[in-house]
Amino acid sequence: MTHAQVLLRAYARATNMLIAGRRFVTSDPELASLLEAFGAQVTPEPSREGSSGLETVFVLSDQARPHPGAITVVAPNGTFEGVYAPNGSSISGPGDDGRIAWARMHMPVTEAAVRRIAHLLPGRRIGLALVLEPKTAALALMLSEAGAEVSVFGHASETRDDVADELRREGLKVFADSQASPEQEETLAREFLAENVEYLLDDGSHLIRMAHDPKRAPTALSAMIGAAEETTSGLRPLRHFPLSIPVIASNDARSKTLFDNAYGTGQSCWTTVLDIIDPDGLGAPIPGMKVGIIGYGDVGKGCARFARALGARVSVVELDPVRALQARMDGFTVAPLGELASTAGLLMSATGEPSTIPLSALEALPEDAIVTVAGGVVGEVEVEQALAAGWTLSEAGDPHVQRLADPTGKSLRLLEKGEGINYTAGEGNPIEIMDMSFGVQVAALTELLTHGDDLAPGLHNLPIQADNAVAQAALDALRGVGNAQ
Repeated sequence: MTHAQVLLRAYARATNMLIAGRRFVTSDPELASLLEAFGAQVTPEPSREGSSGLETVFVLSDQARPHPGAITVVAPNGTFEGVYAPNGSSISGPGDDGRIAWARMHMPVTEAAVRRIAHLLPGRRIGLALVLEPKTAALALMLSEAGAEVSVFGHASETRDDVADELRREGLKVFADSQASPEQEETLAREFLAENVEYLLDDGSHLIRMAHDPKRAPTALSAMIGAAEETTSGLRPLRHFPLSIPVIASNDARSKTLFDNAYGTGQSCWTTVLDIIDPDGLGAPIPGMKVGIIGYGDVGKGCARFARALGARVSVVELDPVRALQARMDGFTVAPLGELASTAGLLMSATGEPSTIPLSALEALPEDAIVTVAGGVVGEVEVEQALAAGWTLSEAGDPHVQRLADPTGKSLRLLEKGEGINYTAGEGNPIEIMDMSFGVQVAALTELLTHGDDLAPGLHNLPIQADNAVAQAALDALRGVGNAQ
């Protein structure tokens, strides 16, 4: 499976595109098996009618060359050489020029949704507090080009400075710096909210809650008509928060949570982890490894499923007996955390809750075990508690890996200091997934623009018709039918 894993990762890293649901062409049985385990549609021959960019072709022959009109992974005799766009240009990953344009090219659902409300956007003040990477930039530019006054905030660990700089060059107000200290990040957040946006699209609900604090954002609520929140961890505190504005629970839309959380986060977390622990691209030693997934919500289901696809021996920790039963019937071992941690080669939290990986679990893990977080909130791994108990945290020669050592000298590999691995070390969820999620966010914005004055303060679901429309547009885009744009 080694060459298949390496080639799958090369595709994901170069394109930041989805595997599940997409069409792939390969005659290599191991690669086909792995792609199918990730949910791909696999065929040995390209479509006769032409792929029109909808297929990805893996060419492994001696004289491998890019396939016209398709994304092509070129690997003569199975040795990776490069990834090529449908026009034949080379693509390698996040550092490529034109990365925002590449993302936007594959976001027909969001593009169409913005176009439908373009007549409502001129002069509207819209704030985006999202992971600041190319897909978010594409959304910001769509809204700005339609006439909205767009401001963008990004947490330091979730900001790509090159993307922020590009948005500034396009005339948008950006409040983000990847090197910002906590105090500087607080200042940036206050300055963002001082723009008095009318509509706020948030990730984590940090800015929605901050807008309600008159000491930190004294004028924000006077202008804000409504907001939308796109994450599970962001909605959790809002369910018990005294909201003064209507907030659309975008994450509760089926076309968001069933796909972004499971397929998107599952794929992006695992491909990012593999690239970190196997930087030379020789094949990460996941087959046969004991992997523990904590939590069996939608994120946990995706992470467990993709771990199994990669050949891991997967066990699940889940406190909810219904979800634990689901995990069992999905073929996973269900075990208490202490028992699972004692033999795990990799432990992944998929809950979005603090202290999911407590000090006791860190103490139980074997030497050199990997600790990581899918998605995540601050404190999901009890690093501070470990340091207070005499553990030490040091750099490991890789900017994405730290060594967490106990007083006896046992050392664990902690990825990205326990923050969400896919958006801190990777490029976030695949483009098609974020196209759906942003399609939901734009649908929520549409609801606020058209009915915001009639909505009471508090959480509101996205209307089912809007939810279904996003899913239908995404299905049409994957199948290459209809007209999402």
